[in-house]
Amino acid sequence: MDRLEELRAEYRRVIGSMEFAYAMGHSRTLGNDPRLQWVLDRAEELRRDIAALEAERRDGRATDD
Repeated sequence: MDRLEELRAEYRRVIGSMEFAYAMGHSRTLGNDPRLQWVLDRAEELRRDIAALEAERRDGRATDD
């Protein structure tokens, strides 16, 4: 499995988790729950990393790791 596939798989696990669902719902109704900020931060980090790798591949600069 290459790095992009690994990141996508982890992203799917993170956004499918109960922690992520709770953090998103809580932030929409009661405000941020600092205990679950890590899951929102990780999802955002994964989104950025995936976007960067996709851009590299689109531009032909990356190889499979």
